[in-house]
Amino acid sequence: MLDLKDFRENKLKMTQTEFAELIGVRQDNISRLEQSTDQIPLEILIRIANSTGTTLDELVNYKRPAPEPLNVIDTWRNTEFTKHSIVEYIDSKSSKYKNEWVGSYDGYIKELDTIVKTTIRKPKLAIVGHSDVGKSRLINSLIGLEKMPTSWTPTTSITVYIKHIDDRPSFIGDEVWVFKSSVKGVVGWDEKMLENESYCSEWKLAGGSVEILQNYGTRQGKKYDENEAGAAVIFLDSKILKNCDIIDLPGFGTGDRVEDDQMAFKAKEFADILIYMSHAGQFMQGGGIEYLKETINTLNVIENKANNKFKPLANLFILASQAHTVDGGNINSLNEIIDKGCNRFLESIPSGYFKDKSEISGYQYNDKEIRSRYFTYTTDIENLRIAFEDELKQLIEGLPEIINNEAKAHISNHIKSIGLNMDNEIQEYNNIINERNKYNKLLEEIENNEPRRANYNEGRREDLTNRLRKIGKKSVEEFSSYYDEVMNVDRIIEIINKQGFKRKKEDVESLVSYINSMLHNEAGQKLQDGSRELKEEIDKYISDFESSIEINSLPVDIPNYSLSFNATRAFSSGLIGLTALGGLAIWASTLGNLGAYILVAKGVSLLSAIGISVGGTAAAASGVAAIGGPVTLGIALAVIISLSSFALLSGGWKKSIAKKIIKEYEKVDAKIKMNMELEKFWKETEIAFNHAADSLENEWKEYVKDLKEIVSTYSVSEIEEKVTIAENFKNFIQGIPL
Repeated sequence: MLDLKDFRENKLKMTQTEFAELIGVRQDNISRLEQSTDQIPLEILIRIANSTGTTLDELVNYKRPAPEPLNVIDTWRNTEFTKHSIVEYIDSKSSKYKNEWVGSYDGYIKELDTIVKTTIRKPKLAIVGHSDVGKSRLINSLIGLEKMPTSWTPTTSITVYIKHIDDRPSFIGDEVWVFKSSVKGVVGWDEKMLENESYCSEWKLAGGSVEILQNYGTRQGKKYDENEAGAAVIFLDSKILKNCDIIDLPGFGTGDRVEDDQMAFKAKEFADILIYMSHAGQFMQGGGIEYLKETINTLNVIENKANNKFKPLANLFILASQAHTVDGGNINSLNEIIDKGCNRFLESIPSGYFKDKSEISGYQYNDKEIRSRYFTYTTDIENLRIAFEDELKQLIEGLPEIINNEAKAHISNHIKSIGLNMDNEIQEYNNIINERNKYNKLLEEIENNEPRRANYNEGRREDLTNRLRKIGKKSVEEFSSYYDEVMNVDRIIEIINKQGFKRKKEDVESLVSYINSMLHNEAGQKLQDGSRELKEEIDKYISDFESSIEINSLPVDIPNYSLSFNATRAFSSGLIGLTALGGLAIWASTLGNLGAYILVAKGVSLLSAIGISVGGTAAAASGVAAIGGPVTLGIALAVIISLSSFALLSGGWKKSIAKKIIKEYEKVDAKIKMNMELEKFWKETEIAFNHAADSLENEWKEYVKDLKEIVSTYSVSEIEEKVTIAENFKNFIQGIPL
């Protein structure tokens, strides 16, 4: 079937209007024919043939020249073997002792299972950008298959996860499953639940061959207007998919559906590699810089000067797409366009923009390194995509080894942590056997102390909640003051002069982008500062709890006495599974492997989670700083659009534009919206703290209850059996193949 759009653009190099005039039809007819999936009428084909000197046979058999798929070496095999070996070991051993390994043991097993399955997984490559920049064509090129629907109009309207056919669960027999946009009030299918048959079946909307994406996943599809579909997963046989998953995100800024942007933002947060696309003909215009900055804010840092050879921002690719449309692909013209776009981006960045990334990686992000992340791309001219493809290939082939090594180290450290807990538990059992009477007296003291301890802890909890609210209020007030300082005519003129912005449209866009980044950075900094202050309060709260449960003057002497209760673990377990941690993310990041587990269970990106041991609080702080990105992006775009028709008169244009910017920010309630994001963050923090505090209290009570039962009712042989079970469990943990 003739690809009319490609034939017109790439064979004839004509616009729709020019082509319509050539064959004697109306332009809207050409538009309709290029969108349609039906056969082109014979009458039109004859007109095209007669007007272009092409035979009918040549027309019917015309096909866009397809580039070779990215030839990626399968380096994931060793990493997959590591995962399979550990999972098989855990499943076989734990099933044998499932009746004995209950309670905390079962919790440890679930922790390990979660860590293995969520850290040892393929990296995710997400493709983002405005609609109609050629995302689907890029994907088809990388995988070497014409599977993703393409059209001259914006197409993808759902998030599509593209995976290797070997990763297809046994209960899915189709090439594609389409999932609902929401179920029972929950928005967005969770890709991490792909192996869960009951979950996926509940979310399933349709299944079949790749053709169903036309109905559910494109704006021309029959099912698009029903707004039921939110995501899809497609399983294909392609070399690149052996090493990574690909996520095709809805195009930003179409205005068709708010859900599209929301889904794109959500899925992008979990990406390990990001390809940002901007049409070469309008490179980094119309809010493009704002999209790019928001993308970089959520980008995980995989490079580390001390630990690997990845370049700064190695997992970011900024593509000037459809490069063949600029002077027939003239590389000098393209480089000039990219240089200008990169310079506009650099001009829009305030100081401190890369501070968190520098702390994690050890690199300084200079202009040259940032420019190196810009590439040309087109499927039509090989020389214009080869540099991008070479770097992407190296990255995708190199990541599996990093993941394998980091995950092994992470799991090994977690095993050691569990081993120490088991040692304490075994010691306590042996103490009870040897000092039963003394433990009865100890328990009596603990129970007598409980009313005082519970009352004290309730007071401390109330104190910390009040302190948390004060920290949150302070951050909002300080940000509001900063906002007022920036939204001042003299300050904006000062920024214009300092940055050297000129009286032209592109510079006005850069000015708004610069101001927006200042506000976003300051908001993020306030959240970081408050979170670090809260961390000290949380540490003190846990320390006070530990002091309150200690019996300082033991009624009897118990050799090697120490309660096996771990207050930090009990508190942190309340954070597992929460959708938002707020300021407690920074506290969790200081816990090493335990903190990484909390963040993994929350769903953060793989490389971000296993990098906690390297990045520490800086990694978590970077995530906190990115909060509110979609809101600040929306504000900037609204202001940029409003200013697009503003007349930049000579004379006092700086003062005029400053006043106009202030007015537009007021019009979109920017200050209110940004303050609401800060308030939301601290509300989520309070919810997370209450979950953790409840967990700490409940686990302590459960511990005392279990200890009393063992001391009061268990025979020596029964306690010795518990020692044996604990030792067996410790041996099982330490025997995990790494």
